[in-house]
Formats: sequence, C-alpha cells, structure tokens
Amino acid sequence: MLSGWIKAHCLVASIATLVLTDCARAADAVIHDGVEEKVRIYKTREERRDAGLKHEITDWLTLSGLVELEQEFQRFSHNDDSSHSHNDDFTKTLQIGALLEPLSWMKAELIYEWDDEANRHTLDEGFASLEAGDVELEAGRLYVPFGVYFSHFVTGPVLEFGETRDKGAILSWGPDDRLDLAAFAYRGRARKAGSGDKDWGWGFSAEGSPFEFGSFGISYLSDLADSQEGFLSDEGDRYESRIAAWSAYAILGYDRFELTAEVVRALDSFRELDPDRDEPRAWNVELGFYPAGNFEWALRVEGSSDVEDAPRLQAGVSVAWRITRNASLTLDYLRGTYKRGLSEHNDHELDKVHTVAGQLSLEF
Repeated sequence: MLSGWIKAHCLVASIATLVLTDCARAADAVIHDGVEEKVRIYKTREERRDAGLKHEITDWLTLSGLVELEQEFQRFSHNDDSSHSHNDDFTKTLQIGALLEPLSWMKAELIYEWDDEANRHTLDEGFASLEAGDVELEAGRLYVPFGVYFSHFVTGPVLEFGETRDKGAILSWGPDDRLDLAAFAYRGRARKAGSGDKDWGWGFSAEGSPFEFGSFGISYLSDLADSQEGFLSDEGDRYESRIAAWSAYAILGYDRFELTAEVVRALDSFRELDPDRDEPRAWNVELGFYPAGNFEWALRVEGSSDVEDAPRLQAGVSVAWRITRNASLTLDYLRGTYKRGLSEHNDHELDKVHTVAGQLSLEF
C-alpha cells in the first residue's frame, strides 16, 4: 500500500521537476501583454478545443496544438474483504486544431487527437459553420450543446457521462451578449430494437447571463443512450424506448472566488439495465479561488446515483500552476465512496477510493 502511494507521488513529482528544469527561466506572472490569463489552460471541453497557441499559416488558415501528460493513481478498498487494489495510468495526448476562415461568414474547424494509451488516432471534431447576423449554423462531426462539464480538476466529474458527439447540426441564436439559444439534431449511436437504421436525436439549450456576477444554462437531450458513455453498448445500442435527459448549470463569481454547480440526469429508467443502474444521474459543485499570481485552488464535492463504477459521493482538492504562458500543471486529490453492489475492480466489490492525479498541459 505504502509503496503504491510513494510511486504515485514520485511520478507526479517527476513531472513537476521536469517542468521546473525546462521552464524555470521562462516562468513569469499570469499577466502577459496587459491581459490576465487563466491559470489552468482550459476548464471545459469547448475551451480545450480552442486551446493552443495560434499560428497563422495564411490569411485563412490557423493551426494550434496541445500536449497533455497525465498520471493517475487510484487505491481501492473492498467491501467483500479487507484487501486493496490499485489502478495506475499514465497517458499522453496530442491535439492538433485547424481553423479555416475563407470568408467572413464561413469557417471550418478540425480537431485531430492522438491518444497514446489506446494508440488511437481520431478526428475528434470536424465541422463547418455559417454565420448570418445573430444566427449561426454548424454541421459536421461535433459535440452537441448538452451540458457544459465545467471543472478545475484533472479527473473529470462523473456527470461527463452525458457528453454526446456525432454527425449532426446545431442552429444557434444569440440576440445579445447575455443570451444564447440553440437547437440541434444528430445521427445517434442508439437505435430502436428491430430497426436497422440509426435514429435521429435532437435537443436544445439555453444559456443566459442576467447578472454581471453569474451565468446559467439548461439543456435537453432526446436519448441518453446516444452519449459517449454507451449505456446500452452491451445490448448493441438497441433500446426499447428512448430515455431523455436534462442538464442545468450555474456559474457565480465574486472577487477572486468562483462557484460552479451542474447536474445531469435521465428523465426515466432504461428497461434494459438492472434496477440499481437504470436511471443515471450526477451532480458536481466546485469552488475555485484565484489568489494574486499564477496559482489557483479548487474544492470539489460531487455525487451520483445509478452510475456503474462511479463513486456515490466524492470530494477533493486541486491546485493549478501556470508555469509559463503556454504551460500549466494541475494536481488533484479525491476521496470517494461507492454504493454497495454497484462497482467492482479486479472482481472485488468496491467500498472507497483515493485518487491522486497530475496533468501537464503544453500549448504550442
């Protein structure tokens, strides 16, 4: 047990040492060119897509890149005996982004991703966008605007099970800076039992900033089985009836503090799944603190129900350090507890988990 914890801390420390050695001479404040930058390079998937230094190849083509080195160590305690098990992952991810803007009202975005752990090359997103005044139409392979999944942590919140990506289109309307409305349709992964064709899914979202100190949003998805989680993958992604889902979030800021809260939940039960995991739902609350300088701190409390292999309740702390203008280091510690009978690891029923994670993000 002790050796496992030492190994985890040494691996995280080795990342920090490497960064200090290579970047100490370039380390400076978070303020560059008179603009205060965020300590952690990104906190949502949309911000991650836009991460990377912008290199103008031509007047209409801009390239950017992002490298992530991530180490995660987990120590599990078991319900069925007094033993423990461990999970140790080190992943390297490369993201290349391309923005094409041939006309003022037309653009296209391509996000290529390589994951070392899975040895997988993926076109994560690729879509074209047309703008006319306050209206924008996006079409291609994209993430639909269901949920935001805001987090300061390396370890993503459980509610990320709602992320949904496929071929589709999003029609959005922003009449002013304080309101954004969107409707979307996509070719979902799930299909009705007995049908040979994929079904079209749909949904909508609304985001508003009625006050200077906060913003709020809600969204709806016609079928949660279409999400990246693949709830019905063991059934060949075939459903008896669609299970819709909703999401809501709030972001409140005051002085150097930021409070975020988000919930994602199914509106009904999957008939194909066992009763203890047939109506997934989760929530996440985080409090961020931004002291002067290039550090930030965050606390998280989250919970879930009917989500297999996910903690019932989890809490922890994270610290991020903006080492240079294009590099940030984030370290997490989380402690979680599981619902009896819902989660296993190495054929043992899980009781508790301790997670230590570190991530070095480099923009180029």
